Amino acid sequence: MATLKRALGLGHVVFFGVGSILGAGIYTLIGKVAGEAGNLTWLAFLIASFTAFLTAFSYAELSAAYPRSGGEYVYAQKAFGQRAGTVVGLLIAMNGIISAATVSLGFAGYFTELVDLPLLPVALGIIGLLLLVNVIGIEASSTVNIVLTVIEVLGLVAVCIAAFPQAGAVDLLALPDGNFNGLFFAAALSFFAYMGFEDIVKLAEEARDPERNIPRALFISNGIVLVIYVALAMLVVSAMPWQQLADEPAPLAAVIELSWGRTGVLVVGIAALFATGNTILSNLLGSSRVLSFMGRELGPMRWLARISSARTPVTALVFIALVACGFALIGDIAVVARIATVSIFLTFLMVNVSAVVLRLRRPDLPRPYRMPMRIGRVPLIPVFAITLTLVLLGFTVAALIGGNHGQ
Repeated sequence: MATLKRALGLGHVVFFGVGSILGAGIYTLIGKVAGEAGNLTWLAFLIASFTAFLTAFSYAELSAAYPRSGGEYVYAQKAFGQRAGTVVGLLIAMNGIISAATVSLGFAGYFTELVDLPLLPVALGIIGLLLLVNVIGIEASSTVNIVLTVIEVLGLVAVCIAAFPQAGAVDLLALPDGNFNGLFFAAALSFFAYMGFEDIVKLAEEARDPERNIPRALFISNGIVLVIYVALAMLVVSAMPWQQLADEPAPLAAVIELSWGRTGVLVVGIAALFATGNTILSNLLGSSRVLSFMGRELGPMRWLARISSARTPVTALVFIALVACGFALIGDIAVVARIATVSIFLTFLMVNVSAVVLRLRRPDLPRPYRMPMRIGRVPLIPVFAITLTLVLLGFTVAALIGGNHGQ
């Protein structure tokens, strides 16, 4: 059977990681996060970033030990057996599919503000276009990803420049009504803006020297995004009162309009298009690698393992795109961001537990990267990650049940 093409260096993988994380979330969610955390919006993003960063250690160790495109499916399978691996693999693939559908609607929303077209055809069209990019080959996907990442970063930089003159104009340590629950509701919601870094491990069979480059890319990508998000949050709440940010449907566009007028709105609108497009590209790519890998190992899913002449998982890509189009046809799925976040939290819990279990069950497993800090055989970083993830998961579930947060 044909194999995936090993064509990506460290720089390509870092760009993919940054582009995957810096997607639609930050352009749409920062206002809702500000509505919960007020001037401490930066701290909400920092808490979410720290949680993701801790989990990156488990991903780094596991991806170096098992450099396979199946990612979380492989880790859970090795730690708990085939059934658990299959459940986790399907969970992560479905999360990518639903996220792609949701973000396609976000893309269509921005696009139809600039061009008078119906929403659903635009949503379906962008899924189809980025499916084509993925089918052409990993080099094409990587090149498009780099271009989109540069543009979306420039959009965020433009917002920072526009807001910079107001830096420090507010008390960045003030919490609305002294309500710490609001801070953690905000941190849980802002975690949606960090979804995507886990897709880096899906490139393990297309990256050169994956045992070394995948862990490095995980940490570099998370570090870059942490700095961008925290700086942006500080500047945005300085430039516009958090109460007003919370009511803005396009908060970053509203901030830049204060300094640059309608030209600034156009700049951010275009950057948001590229950001949402990049998220869809990453969702399709990551989910297809998981399903393709599972198809190689599981008889009933073997049809998903077909590799094209361009050495891309074409059958898995087409299947994922069709299912994503089906979800997109539902229309605006307001609560899907929280549902998608729940599935990611569950996946992260499984990855961290897998790292601990494999340390206990397979202490002699070759680990090209081994995370620091342990008591006996138990690594401490996954324990911290599990604790924080459970806290944020609890607030996410409470928000879904209560329905009053992050809306």
